[in-house]
Formats: sequence, structure tokens, C-alpha cells
Amino acid sequence: SVGTDGPFTGAITHLGYPIFFKEGCFHKIYGSYPAAFQIQDTACRGVQRGCSRSLAIVGEILYYKARHAVCAFDGSLPTEISYALGDTLYKDAIAAAHGNKYYISMVSGSKNVMLVYDTELKMWFKEDDFRPAALCSCNDILYAIDSATGKIMELSGAVDALEDNVEWSAETGDLGLSSPDTKYISRLVVRM
Repeated sequence: SVGTDGPFTGAITHLGYPIFFKEGCFHKIYGSYPAAFQIQDTACRGVQRGCSRSLAIVGEILYYKARHAVCAFDGSLPTEISYALGDTLYKDAIAAAHGNKYYISMVSGSKNVMLVYDTELKMWFKEDDFRPAALCSCNDILYAIDSATGKIMELSGAVDALEDNVEWSAETGDLGLSSPDTKYISRLVVRM
């Protein structure tokens, strides 16, 4: 009866208001008792169908998977934060907030990918191809249910022992070596 097309694709309470998403809009409910309820409809990128479990709040910002992007919603309008992920289309997103990070597992074709968005650094990090059935952060530990085995796993938390060597790589964009005016890089600093 809200007057917008399509099924609801997600719901969450953000900044004290219930918000109901469709793929092309969201409905925010105002009021403290039924006779005073008012619905505000906003046409924008909503939650992609099948990605209702991508909704997670980090700090005061709501993050979710829209049809062609991952979005951040501060209460006014959503903005895209996934430019760095390229043109790859993802679906079936599952996410959780942990500390100042947004963990999201998505599917592209037949491949799974676990990504982490650091909200302070505004940077994306690729973890691996782990596919959880569910994610949950509790008492400073991020838990996951492994979709392959059904076991509950601890993804991050207090470290009791040193890890084995981890294979890793880093990739930069163009560094300007072929620019006019014979500019060059005098130093490159990597912080880890």
C-alpha cells in the first residue's frame, strides 16, 4: 500500500527510524505511535534483491549492497563507495560491521570474494574466497558460519599466537613515470 513498485529487499533501524528498502527506493517511517506514523519515500539506489543481509551499520553510517554498487547511507542520500572494485557485478551479499570495518562476502559468476572496507582509511581490502552463511560481530570478535561445513569460525579478534607466513601482494595505480615535465618519484612509503 506504499505506492512503489517491486518487493521489499531489506529492512533495518537506522538513527532511530525503521527503513524499508526496495531496489529503487526506500521508505522511512516517522512517528512514535501508529496514529502519528508518516512514511517518507525516497527514490534512490536501494538494496539489491537477494542482498538483505548486506545491511550493516559502522559508526553511524549504514552500508549495503545496491544493484551496481556498495553504498554508504548517512541518513540523507546513499553514496557509492565501491568505485575501486571496478565494473565487476556482484550479488548475494552477506555483511557485518566489526570495529571500524565493513566485511562483505559477495558472489560474482561462480566465484566468491570476501572484501573489507576500512571506514577510517576509506580503502577496500580483498581477504580471500571464503563464503559464510552468516556473519556476526559480538564482544570484539567477528564470527562466521562456514557455508561449506556449517561450522562456526572466528574471523578476527584477540590474537593468541603468531600466524604462519601469509602470501600477499600490493598494487598501485599509475605513478606518473611517463608524465611530461620529466617528473619522477623520489620515494615510495609503504605503511603496514
